[in-house]
Amino acid sequence: MNRNRSATRGRRGAIAPLAALMSALLVGMLAFAIDTGYIVAVRAELQNAADSAALAGTQRLQEPFVQFYSPGQTPAGQYAIYSKATTDATTATSATCTAQRFSNLNKAGNVNVTINTSDVSFSYWDGVNPRVAASYPDNFPNSVTVVTRRDASTNGSLGLFFARVFGVTSVELTATATATAYAGDVSTLQVIPGVNAHILPVAYDVNFWLKYAQLGTPTTGQSPDGKTYLGPNGLPQLKVYPDFKDAPGAFGLLDVGVPSNNTPAFRSWIDTGETPNDIKYLLTNGKLPVSTDAPQQWKCGPGLKSTLLTDFQSVIGEANLLPLFKPVVAYNPSSPGTYQAATGTGQNTTFNIVGFVGVNVTEAVGNGNANMSISVQPMATMDPTALLSAPFPATSSHKSQFHTHHTTFLPAKLTK
Repeated sequence: MNRNRSATRGRRGAIAPLAALMSALLVGMLAFAIDTGYIVAVRAELQNAADSAALAGTQRLQEPFVQFYSPGQTPAGQYAIYSKATTDATTATSATCTAQRFSNLNKAGNVNVTINTSDVSFSYWDGVNPRVAASYPDNFPNSVTVVTRRDASTNGSLGLFFARVFGVTSVELTATATATAYAGDVSTLQVIPGVNAHILPVAYDVNFWLKYAQLGTPTTGQSPDGKTYLGPNGLPQLKVYPDFKDAPGAFGLLDVGVPSNNTPAFRSWIDTGETPNDIKYLLTNGKLPVSTDAPQQWKCGPGLKSTLLTDFQSVIGEANLLPLFKPVVAYNPSSPGTYQAATGTGQNTTFNIVGFVGVNVTEAVGNGNANMSISVQPMATMDPTALLSAPFPATSSHKSQFHTHHTTFLPAKLTK
Protein backbone atom coordinates (compact mmCIF):
# COMPACT_ATOMS: atom_id res chain seq x y z
CA MET A 1 0.00 0.00 0.00
CA ASN A 2 2.85 2.42 0.85
CA ARG A 3 4.57 1.68 -2.44
CA ASN A 4 1.40 2.64 -4.35
CA ARG A 5 1.11 6.01 -2.54
CA SER A 6 4.74 6.80 -3.34
CA ALA A 7 4.21 6.01 -7.00
CA THR A 8 1.18 8.29 -7.13
CA ARG A 9 3.06 11.17 -5.51
CA GLY A 10 5.84 10.75 -8.08
CA ARG A 11 3.48 11.03 -11.04
CA ARG A 12 1.95 14.26 -9.67
CA GLY A 13 5.40 15.82 -9.31
CA ALA A 14 6.30 14.96 -12.93
CA ILE A 15 3.48 17.18 -14.22
CA ALA A 16 4.98 20.40 -12.81
CA PRO A 17 7.83 20.76 -15.38
CA LEU A 18 5.41 19.94 -18.19
CA ALA A 19 2.94 22.55 -16.93
CA ALA A 20 5.72 25.14 -16.75
CA LEU A 21 6.77 24.33 -20.31
CA MET A 22 3.20 24.52 -21.59
CA SER A 23 2.65 27.83 -19.78
CA ALA A 24 5.65 29.31 -21.54
CA LEU A 25 4.30 28.14 -24.89
CA LEU A 26 0.86 29.52 -24.12
CA VAL A 27 2.34 32.88 -23.15
CA GLY A 28 4.34 32.87 -26.37
CA MET A 29 1.29 32.05 -28.44
CA LEU A 30 -0.71 34.75 -26.66
CA ALA A 31 2.06 37.28 -27.28
CA PHE A 32 2.20 36.28 -30.93
CA ALA A 33 -1.59 36.59 -31.30
CA ILE A 34 -1.77 40.01 -29.62
CA ASP A 35 1.13 41.48 -31.55
CA THR A 36 -0.04 39.97 -34.83
CA GLY A 37 -3.49 41.46 -34.32
CA TYR A 38 -1.92 44.81 -33.52
CA ILE A 39 0.21 44.68 -36.67
CA VAL A 40 -2.85 43.86 -38.80
CA ALA A 41 -4.82 46.73 -37.26
CA VAL A 42 -2.06 49.28 -37.77
CA ARG A 43 -1.46 48.09 -41.34
CA ALA A 44 -5.17 48.69 -42.02
CA GLU A 45 -4.85 52.19 -40.57
CA LEU A 46 -1.85 52.83 -42.82
CA GLN A 47 -3.92 51.65 -45.79
CA ASN A 48 -6.75 54.00 -44.88
CA ALA A 49 -4.29 56.88 -44.73
CA ALA A 50 -2.82 55.93 -48.11
CA ASP A 51 -6.29 55.60 -49.67
CA SER A 52 -7.51 58.99 -48.45
CA ALA A 53 -4.25 60.69 -49.45
CA ALA A 54 -4.28 59.24 -52.96
CA LEU A 55 -7.94 60.15 -53.51
CA ALA A 56 -7.50 63.70 -52.23
CA GLY A 57 -4.30 64.27 -54.20
CA THR A 58 -5.88 63.00 -57.42
CA GLN A 59 -8.77 65.44 -57.07
CA ARG A 60 -6.18 68.21 -57.42
CA LEU A 61 -5.23 66.98 -60.90
CA GLN A 62 -8.64 67.81 -62.37
CA GLU A 63 -8.17 71.56 -62.79
CA PRO A 64 -4.58 71.30 -64.13
CA PHE A 65 -5.90 68.73 -66.63
CA VAL A 66 -8.50 71.20 -67.91
CA GLN A 67 -5.99 74.06 -67.97
CA PHE A 68 -3.43 71.92 -69.80
CA TYR A 69 -5.90 71.39 -72.66
CA SER A 70 -7.60 74.80 -72.47
CA PRO A 71 -8.18 76.80 -75.66
CA GLY A 72 -5.16 78.84 -76.67
CA GLN A 73 -2.80 77.06 -74.28
CA THR A 74 0.81 77.23 -75.55
CA PRO A 75 3.44 74.46 -75.27
CA ALA A 76 5.32 76.61 -72.77
CA GLY A 77 2.14 77.04 -70.77
CA GLN A 78 1.43 73.31 -70.89
CA TYR A 79 4.92 72.48 -69.65
CA ALA A 80 4.55 74.92 -66.75
CA ILE A 81 1.22 73.34 -65.78
CA TYR A 82 2.64 69.82 -66.04
CA SER A 83 5.72 70.70 -64.01
CA LYS A 84 3.72 72.39 -61.27
CA ALA A 85 1.24 69.52 -61.07
CA THR A 86 3.95 66.89 -60.64
CA THR A 87 6.63 68.69 -58.61
CA ASP A 88 4.96 71.34 -56.47
CA ALA A 89 5.39 70.31 -52.84
CA THR A 90 4.93 73.73 -51.24
CA THR A 91 1.58 75.12 -52.44
CA ALA A 92 -1.24 74.03 -50.11
CA THR A 93 -3.57 73.22 -53.01
CA SER A 94 -1.06 71.11 -54.94
CA ALA A 95 -1.62 67.38 -55.34
CA THR A 96 1.39 66.50 -53.20
CA CYS A 97 0.56 68.87 -50.32
CA THR A 98 -3.09 67.81 -50.38
CA ALA A 99 -2.10 64.14 -50.18
CA GLN A 100 0.23 64.90 -47.28
CA ARG A 101 -2.44 66.87 -45.44
CA PHE A 102 -5.08 64.17 -45.77
CA SER A 103 -2.65 61.46 -44.77
CA ASN A 104 -1.76 63.38 -41.63
CA LEU A 105 -5.43 63.48 -40.62
CA ASN A 106 -5.19 59.72 -40.10
CA LYS A 107 -3.43 57.80 -37.36
CA ALA A 108 -1.63 54.47 -37.52
CA GLY A 109 -0.72 53.01 -34.15
CA ASN A 110 -1.74 56.32 -32.50
CA VAL A 111 0.73 58.27 -34.65
CA ASN A 112 -0.44 60.83 -37.22
CA VAL A 113 0.73 59.53 -40.58
CA THR A 114 3.26 61.78 -42.27
CA ILE A 115 4.28 60.99 -45.85
CA ASN A 116 7.45 62.07 -47.60
CA THR A 117 7.33 64.03 -50.83
CA SER A 118 9.25 61.18 -52.44
CA ASP A 119 6.41 58.81 -51.53
CA VAL A 120 3.95 60.70 -53.74
CA SER A 121 4.22 59.83 -57.44
CA PHE A 122 2.24 60.51 -60.61
CA SER A 123 1.18 58.21 -63.43
CA TYR A 124 -1.08 57.93 -66.44
CA TRP A 125 -3.66 55.20 -67.04
CA ASP A 126 -6.14 55.05 -69.90
CA GLY A 127 -8.23 52.32 -68.33
CA VAL A 128 -7.08 49.69 -70.84
CA ASN A 129 -3.32 49.58 -71.25
CA PRO A 130 -0.78 49.14 -68.46
CA ARG A 131 -0.20 52.16 -66.25
CA VAL A 132 2.83 54.26 -67.19
CA ALA A 133 4.72 57.07 -65.52
CA ALA A 134 3.49 60.56 -66.34
CA SER A 135 5.62 62.31 -68.95
CA TYR A 136 5.53 65.59 -70.81
CA PRO A 137 4.12 66.11 -73.39
CA ASP A 138 2.74 62.62 -74.00
CA ASN A 139 0.96 61.71 -70.78
CA PHE A 140 -0.50 64.33 -68.48
CA PRO A 141 -0.95 62.57 -65.12
CA ASN A 142 -4.39 61.41 -64.10
CA SER A 143 -3.33 59.24 -61.16
CA VAL A 144 -1.56 59.68 -57.82
CA THR A 145 0.19 56.90 -55.92
CA VAL A 146 0.94 57.29 -52.21
CA VAL A 147 3.08 55.15 -49.92
CA THR A 148 2.50 55.42 -46.18
CA ARG A 149 5.04 54.10 -43.69
CA ARG A 150 5.72 53.10 -40.15
CA ASP A 151 9.44 52.47 -40.43
CA ALA A 152 12.75 53.91 -39.33
CA SER A 153 12.63 56.62 -42.01
CA THR A 154 9.08 57.89 -41.47
CA ASN A 155 6.76 57.87 -38.44
CA GLY A 156 8.99 55.35 -36.61
CA SER A 157 8.87 51.57 -36.64
CA LEU A 158 5.87 50.02 -34.94
CA GLY A 159 6.75 49.00 -31.37
CA LEU A 160 5.44 45.63 -30.22
CA PHE A 161 4.30 44.43 -26.80
CA PHE A 162 4.93 40.82 -25.76
CA ALA A 163 7.20 39.93 -28.67
CA ARG A 164 9.95 41.77 -26.83
CA VAL A 165 10.25 38.64 -24.69
CA PHE A 166 11.66 36.94 -27.77
CA GLY A 167 13.92 39.83 -28.73
CA VAL A 168 11.57 41.34 -31.35
CA THR A 169 10.93 44.97 -30.36
CA SER A 170 9.38 46.44 -33.53
CA VAL A 171 8.37 45.87 -37.15
CA GLU A 172 8.34 48.08 -40.24
CA LEU A 173 5.09 48.47 -42.19
CA THR A 174 4.08 50.14 -45.47
CA ALA A 175 0.87 50.57 -47.46
CA THR A 176 0.32 51.75 -51.03
CA ALA A 177 -2.71 53.23 -52.79
CA THR A 178 -3.31 54.60 -56.29
CA ALA A 179 -6.29 56.73 -57.32
CA THR A 180 -7.31 57.92 -60.79
CA ALA A 181 -9.33 60.92 -61.98
CA TYR A 182 -12.48 60.01 -63.91
CA ALA A 183 -14.31 62.24 -66.40
CA GLY A 184 -17.45 61.99 -68.52
CA ASP A 185 -20.47 63.85 -69.86
CA VAL A 186 -23.10 65.09 -67.43
CA SER A 187 -26.32 63.56 -68.69
CA THR A 188 -28.65 63.98 -65.73
CA LEU A 189 -28.90 65.01 -62.08
CA GLN A 190 -29.90 63.27 -58.88
CA VAL A 191 -31.80 64.57 -55.90
CA ILE A 192 -29.66 64.70 -52.77
CA PRO A 193 -31.51 66.14 -49.75
CA GLY A 194 -29.90 69.37 -48.65
CA VAL A 195 -27.53 69.57 -51.65
CA ASN A 196 -27.92 72.12 -54.45
CA ALA A 197 -26.78 71.72 -58.05
CA HIS A 198 -24.71 74.50 -59.58
CA ILE A 199 -25.97 75.18 -63.11
CA LEU A 200 -25.80 78.69 -64.49
CA PRO A 201 -29.36 79.64 -65.52
CA VAL A 202 -28.28 80.54 -69.04
CA ALA A 203 -28.23 78.75 -72.38
CA TYR A 204 -25.38 78.84 -74.88
CA ASP A 205 -25.14 77.60 -78.46
CA VAL A 206 -23.21 74.34 -78.64
CA ASN A 207 -21.76 75.29 -82.04
CA PHE A 208 -20.28 78.48 -80.62
CA TRP A 209 -18.80 76.48 -77.75
CA LEU A 210 -17.19 74.18 -80.29
CA LYS A 211 -15.78 77.13 -82.21
CA TYR A 212 -14.10 78.20 -79.00
CA ALA A 213 -13.03 74.83 -77.60
CA GLN A 214 -12.51 72.71 -80.74
CA LEU A 215 -9.40 70.56 -80.64
CA GLY A 216 -6.32 71.74 -82.40
CA THR A 217 -2.74 72.84 -81.84
CA PRO A 218 -3.57 75.10 -80.20
CA THR A 219 -7.34 75.28 -79.89
CA THR A 220 -8.71 78.47 -81.38
CA GLY A 221 -10.21 80.14 -78.34
CA GLN A 222 -12.40 82.25 -80.60
CA SER A 223 -15.70 83.78 -79.50
CA PRO A 224 -18.67 83.64 -81.91
CA ASP A 225 -17.62 86.88 -83.60
CA GLY A 226 -14.34 85.28 -84.68
CA LYS A 227 -12.27 87.34 -82.26
CA THR A 228 -10.13 86.16 -79.38
CA TYR A 229 -10.60 87.84 -76.02
CA LEU A 230 -7.99 87.20 -73.34
CA GLY A 231 -9.06 86.63 -69.77
CA PRO A 232 -7.30 87.64 -66.55
CA ASN A 233 -5.02 84.58 -66.80
CA GLY A 234 -3.88 85.51 -70.32
CA LEU A 235 -5.83 82.69 -71.99
CA PRO A 236 -8.79 83.14 -74.35
CA GLN A 237 -12.11 83.59 -72.60
CA LEU A 238 -15.43 83.00 -74.30
CA LYS A 239 -17.50 86.15 -74.50
CA VAL A 240 -21.00 84.80 -74.05
CA TYR A 241 -22.73 88.17 -73.72
CA PRO A 242 -23.49 90.35 -75.57
CA ASP A 243 -24.44 88.30 -78.61
CA PHE A 244 -22.75 89.43 -81.76
CA LYS A 245 -25.22 91.10 -84.09
CA ASP A 246 -25.57 88.28 -86.65
CA ALA A 247 -26.61 85.67 -84.08
CA PRO A 248 -29.24 87.11 -81.72
CA GLY A 249 -30.45 84.89 -78.92
CA ALA A 250 -27.22 82.90 -78.55
CA PHE A 251 -27.10 83.62 -74.83
CA GLY A 252 -30.39 83.67 -72.94
CA LEU A 253 -31.66 83.13 -69.43
CA LEU A 254 -32.88 79.59 -68.87
CA ASP A 255 -35.25 78.07 -66.33
CA VAL A 256 -33.09 75.50 -64.56
CA GLY A 257 -35.77 74.42 -62.10
CA VAL A 258 -39.37 75.24 -61.35
CA PRO A 259 -40.23 77.79 -64.11
CA SER A 260 -40.06 81.42 -63.07
CA ASN A 261 -39.95 84.78 -64.83
CA ASN A 262 -38.94 86.86 -61.83
CA THR A 263 -35.42 88.15 -61.26
CA PRO A 264 -35.08 86.86 -57.66
CA ALA A 265 -35.38 83.27 -58.87
CA PHE A 266 -32.54 83.71 -61.36
CA ARG A 267 -30.47 85.55 -58.77
CA SER A 268 -30.88 82.62 -56.41
CA TRP A 269 -29.93 80.12 -59.12
CA ILE A 270 -26.76 82.07 -59.91
CA ASP A 271 -25.81 82.69 -56.29
CA THR A 272 -26.68 79.42 -54.54
CA GLY A 273 -27.69 76.96 -57.26
CA GLU A 274 -30.69 74.74 -57.89
CA THR A 275 -32.47 73.23 -54.90
CA PRO A 276 -33.42 69.54 -54.63
CA ASN A 277 -36.96 70.66 -55.49
CA ASP A 278 -35.70 72.25 -58.71
CA ILE A 279 -33.86 69.05 -59.63
CA LYS A 280 -36.94 66.98 -58.84
CA TYR A 281 -38.96 69.20 -61.19
CA LEU A 282 -36.48 68.67 -64.04
CA LEU A 283 -36.55 64.91 -63.54
CA THR A 284 -40.29 64.60 -63.07
CA ASN A 285 -41.08 66.67 -66.16
CA GLY A 286 -38.74 64.80 -68.49
CA LYS A 287 -36.13 67.57 -68.84
CA LEU A 288 -33.41 65.07 -68.00
CA PRO A 289 -31.42 63.15 -69.14
CA VAL A 290 -30.04 65.07 -72.13
CA SER A 291 -27.49 64.33 -74.85
CA THR A 292 -26.63 65.43 -78.36
CA ASP A 293 -28.69 62.50 -79.63
CA ALA A 294 -31.67 63.19 -77.36
CA PRO A 295 -32.00 66.90 -76.54
CA GLN A 296 -34.73 68.09 -74.19
CA GLN A 297 -36.73 71.31 -74.35
CA TRP A 298 -36.07 73.68 -71.45
CA LYS A 299 -38.08 76.86 -71.02
CA CYS A 300 -36.39 80.12 -71.94
CA GLY A 301 -36.35 82.78 -69.25
CA PRO A 302 -36.68 86.55 -69.70
CA GLY A 303 -33.97 88.66 -71.27
CA LEU A 304 -30.77 89.07 -69.30
CA LYS A 305 -31.23 91.80 -66.70
CA SER A 306 -28.47 94.25 -65.77
CA THR A 307 -29.51 93.78 -62.14
CA LEU A 308 -28.03 90.26 -62.35
CA LEU A 309 -24.56 91.56 -63.19
CA THR A 310 -23.48 91.63 -59.55
CA ASP A 311 -24.65 88.05 -59.17
CA PHE A 312 -22.44 86.93 -62.05
CA GLN A 313 -19.61 88.87 -60.42
CA SER A 314 -20.20 87.05 -57.14
CA VAL A 315 -19.50 83.65 -58.73
CA ILE A 316 -16.35 84.64 -60.64
CA GLY A 317 -13.82 81.84 -60.22
CA GLU A 318 -16.37 79.26 -59.06
CA ALA A 319 -17.09 76.04 -60.94
CA ASN A 320 -20.52 75.86 -62.58
CA LEU A 321 -22.23 73.84 -65.27
CA LEU A 322 -23.14 75.76 -68.42
CA PRO A 323 -26.12 74.30 -70.36
CA LEU A 324 -25.56 74.03 -74.11
CA PHE A 325 -28.35 74.03 -76.68
CA LYS A 326 -28.67 72.94 -80.28
CA PRO A 327 -30.08 75.82 -82.36
CA VAL A 328 -33.15 75.30 -84.51
CA VAL A 329 -31.26 76.82 -87.45
CA ALA A 330 -27.49 76.93 -87.08
CA TYR A 331 -25.60 80.15 -87.67
CA ASN A 332 -24.33 80.49 -91.25
CA PRO A 333 -22.24 83.59 -91.99
CA SER A 334 -23.14 83.33 -95.67
CA SER A 335 -26.85 83.50 -94.83
CA PRO A 336 -27.27 86.39 -92.41
CA GLY A 337 -30.59 86.64 -90.64
CA THR A 338 -31.43 82.93 -90.86
CA TYR A 339 -30.08 81.91 -87.44
CA GLN A 340 -32.73 80.65 -85.01
CA ALA A 341 -31.64 79.75 -81.51
CA ALA A 342 -34.88 78.57 -79.93
CA THR A 343 -38.35 77.23 -80.66
CA GLY A 344 -41.50 79.28 -80.10
CA THR A 345 -42.00 82.84 -78.97
CA GLY A 346 -42.61 84.73 -75.74
CA GLN A 347 -43.48 82.63 -72.70
CA ASN A 348 -43.46 79.46 -74.82
CA THR A 349 -39.88 79.78 -76.09
CA THR A 350 -37.73 76.71 -75.43
CA PHE A 351 -34.10 75.74 -75.98
CA ASN A 352 -33.08 72.24 -77.07
CA ILE A 353 -30.58 71.42 -74.31
CA VAL A 354 -28.00 68.81 -75.32
CA GLY A 355 -25.54 68.80 -72.43
CA PHE A 356 -23.39 70.70 -69.98
CA VAL A 357 -19.79 71.85 -69.75
CA GLY A 358 -17.78 72.99 -66.75
CA VAL A 359 -16.96 76.70 -66.71
CA ASN A 360 -16.20 79.58 -64.41
CA VAL A 361 -17.25 83.17 -64.96
CA THR A 362 -14.06 85.14 -65.60
CA GLU A 363 -15.48 88.57 -66.27
CA ALA A 364 -18.76 90.42 -65.69
CA VAL A 365 -18.54 94.14 -66.36
CA GLY A 366 -20.51 97.10 -67.75
CA ASN A 367 -23.59 99.14 -66.99
CA GLY A 368 -27.05 98.50 -68.37
CA ASN A 369 -28.13 95.66 -70.63
CA ALA A 370 -26.51 97.11 -73.75
CA ASN A 371 -23.10 97.64 -72.15
CA MET A 372 -22.78 94.41 -70.17
CA SER A 373 -20.07 91.90 -70.98
CA ILE A 374 -19.95 88.39 -69.50
CA SER A 375 -17.21 85.89 -70.26
CA VAL A 376 -16.32 82.35 -69.18
CA GLN A 377 -13.46 79.87 -69.43
CA PRO A 378 -13.41 76.07 -69.05
CA MET A 379 -13.04 74.85 -65.48
CA ALA A 380 -12.96 71.42 -63.90
CA THR A 381 -16.41 70.87 -62.41
CA MET A 382 -17.49 68.09 -60.08
CA ASP A 383 -21.08 68.68 -59.06
CA PRO A 384 -22.25 66.18 -56.41
CA THR A 385 -25.74 66.05 -57.95
CA ALA A 386 -24.46 65.34 -61.48
CA LEU A 387 -24.53 61.84 -62.95
CA LEU A 388 -22.02 61.15 -65.73
CA SER A 389 -22.61 58.79 -68.61
CA ALA A 390 -19.88 56.24 -69.37
CA PRO A 391 -17.16 57.77 -67.15
CA PHE A 392 -13.55 56.72 -67.75
CA PRO A 393 -10.05 57.84 -66.76
CA ALA A 394 -9.43 61.46 -67.76
CA THR A 395 -7.13 61.31 -70.76
CA SER A 396 -6.46 63.27 -73.91
CA SER A 397 -7.59 60.31 -75.99
CA HIS A 398 -11.12 60.25 -74.57
CA LYS A 399 -13.27 63.07 -75.91
CA SER A 400 -16.57 64.45 -74.73
CA GLN A 401 -19.78 64.08 -76.76
CA PHE A 402 -18.92 67.53 -78.15
CA HIS A 403 -15.53 66.22 -79.38
CA THR A 404 -13.64 68.44 -76.96
CA HIS A 405 -11.64 67.64 -73.85
CA HIS A 406 -13.69 66.95 -70.76
CA THR A 407 -14.44 69.55 -68.12
CA THR A 408 -16.81 67.50 -65.92
CA PHE A 409 -15.53 64.91 -63.45
CA LEU A 410 -16.48 62.26 -60.93
CA PRO A 411 -14.76 61.89 -57.57
CA ALA A 412 -11.46 60.05 -58.00
CA LYS A 413 -11.50 56.27 -57.75
CA LEU A 414 -9.03 53.87 -56.15
CA THR A 415 -7.57 51.85 -59.00
CA LYS A 416 -4.78 49.88 -57.37
